[in-house]
Amino acid sequence: MAKKTDVKTPKDKPAKAAQATHATYAANPDHAAARSAKSGDQDPAFALFADGLKALDKKDWGKGIELLKQAIAVSDLADLTARARQYLTAAEKRLAAAPATEEGEDPYLQAVFEKNRGNFKAALDLCKKGGREKKDERFAYLAAAIHALENRTEEAAEALSQAIELNPKNRIHAFHDTDFAELKKNRDYRSLFGLG
Repeated sequence: MAKKTDVKTPKDKPAKAAQATHATYAANPDHAAARSAKSGDQDPAFALFADGLKALDKKDWGKGIELLKQAIAVSDLADLTARARQYLTAAEKRLAAAPATEEGEDPYLQAVFEKNRGNFKAALDLCKKGGREKKDERFAYLAAAIHALENRTEEAAEALSQAIELNPKNRIHAFHDTDFAELKKNRDYRSLFGLG
């Protein structure tokens, strides 16, 4: 029996599913997709669906999800829409359950996801991997927020200083960010928030 966290995708692989769906349309001349295929044009919904499935095959979950949503939005074919919804649901569940280190995932979004669910260690590891927090303002700011939430004031101040150096607008963001409420009260670090 599968665990609740297991994500089951439709039985056939996405690329084969796209071929099978296209074959179904081609066999039925009443389908708009079949008429388009015979005239040399490909139905836009089918093209989006097929591209979405190719992206899922490559484990590019974000791109696959976006393409499947577009296919659903433009499709007037009930069976294509239903099939796209199946894959969309499975892909969204897979993305939500994806480990932070999986290739193809945006490491910043994964770090934010981990922080939001309270897994500060995983989020911080993603921020620090390859020195990201020293080069990318987003990772520096996120690392500062995590340090602040865990009451590591010196580390939080250092990371926030780096984030502000990389993008001065981070001073304004931090001023309004509740993650830094305690740090903002500390007299030693008030200057980071533009306070005297």
